[in-house]
Amino acid sequence: MCFVACSVEGYGETSEEIGAADDALIGGQPALESQYPSTVVGPGCTAAKVGPRHFLTAAHCVDDEHAATVAAGYGPGGSYAVSADNTSPYSPIVNLTIEQTYIHPKWIEVCAAALAGGATDCGVNVLNPGYAPDVAVVVVNELSPTIPAAVVDGAAVAVGDPVVATGYGCEDPSGSGGGVFKLQNLSASPASILDHPGSYVPASAVNDVAAAYVVTPGYASSTSYASLCPGDSGGPLYRQSATDLVVVGVNAYYTFPSGWSGPAPSQTNWHTRLDTAARYPVTTWLQGLGVSVINGGTAPTCTDGVKNGAETDVDCGGTCTADCANGKACGTGADCTSHNCVAGVCQPSTGTAPCSDLCTSPTVFSSASYSSGNLGTGARCFETTANLSGANCGNFASGRTFAVNGTTVTCNGGNISLPAKRNGGYCFQASAGNEAWAYFTSW
Repeated sequence: MCFVACSVEGYGETSEEIGAADDALIGGQPALESQYPSTVVGPGCTAAKVGPRHFLTAAHCVDDEHAATVAAGYGPGGSYAVSADNTSPYSPIVNLTIEQTYIHPKWIEVCAAALAGGATDCGVNVLNPGYAPDVAVVVVNELSPTIPAAVVDGAAVAVGDPVVATGYGCEDPSGSGGGVFKLQNLSASPASILDHPGSYVPASAVNDVAAAYVVTPGYASSTSYASLCPGDSGGPLYRQSATDLVVVGVNAYYTFPSGWSGPAPSQTNWHTRLDTAARYPVTTWLQGLGVSVINGGTAPTCTDGVKNGAETDVDCGGTCTADCANGKACGTGADCTSHNCVAGVCQPSTGTAPCSDLCTSPTVFSSASYSSGNLGTGARCFETTANLSGANCGNFASGRTFAVNGTTVTCNGGNISLPAKRNGGYCFQASAGNEAWAYFTSW
């Protein structure tokens, strides 16, 4: 399903707009290159980057509707090529390798039940009844630093809230055109708009749909709105905000009017709810997969077994005490045990000593029991391969810092917890400062 976009208020005529003037839009408006840069065109569907290696899309974009599972091409090792370019032919194409694809378990459950009940495929059988969340996350092996990551906003989407639908789909109700990234300002609508002539949703079920999906008006209800159509499935629904990086839904489905002459644009659009008020627990499911989530779920920690918060990989890097092992994602050398971050991945140290890549010409000591004495005011570096059981430091103040194996520690006179050995030992670093009486000891 794809999105036929319409005009955006306040959008001034620019060279980009003029260049797209021949597009067969239904009152549509192409997006500028700077708008909603987390939206990407993927294999047959639209998606959004919502984590360092995470792409949010619709379940029906990646499922095997005859087997209630992830389609073979979206399994580990599969190809996932995306581009954030706004028009075809897309450039650059970022070729990624799939680590794992996750479909919301409720979608799989309802799909399996439909097949067991005699359905030839899942399709709308997953939506009727049950209105399962049409959402999936594709996790890839590689980073894509040229595409910024959006965040999923768990705050409830209320009727009347301003939202922005986006997609790369067709530009015509017949399914023709497309390949242009478009957007449209809309408002979340009440469930009652689903109760219209031609709708297959019974009046008794409209509230169930709205509990699982944000509903917006389609082009058939007014030419000032927009409709989803093939290609826009999986596209993100954004909350209108100060940034273009807050996602609240995923393009999924629609209803059609009756009495339309020729191919009909949709009367309503459905976007899978991602907020904490949704019928199913989507927000915490996404967060558990490592998707960046705000205003919902549980607070991320460095011991919860998922990549979240400020971590650069699962429970390591960023603000976590634990550094990341070789092969894990990183932002800087400080995120890695090796202190060697290359192209966003922790690499082996370029040296074999504890202080390799951290400092030069360290003072080496061999006994576990060691006292530095007063460190003076200059930067100091110490190295040992002794088997230490503990350490202590103090009198560091006014910005002077002390680090063990590259991890800064608090030095107020108390004992400190030693990190894992690095290259077989420990590297102690004191930055320069005015506190000449700063010290450390080990045992």
